[in-house]
Amino acid sequence: MKNLDSVFAAYLVGWGVFFVFYLTIAKRTSNLRAELDRLKNSLPRAK
Repeated sequence: MKNLDSVFAAYLVGWGVFFVFYLTIAKRTSNLRAELDRLKNSLPRAK
């Protein structure tokens, strides 16, 4: 039963790492989109 506890703990740690990674990528993507919008708005508009 001790092995099952270790497997469960590793499973939880794995999912925790995955969610932290996912949130980090989501934040970076959001920042990049905001920067892209800022850069687009700073360009002169063609008529």
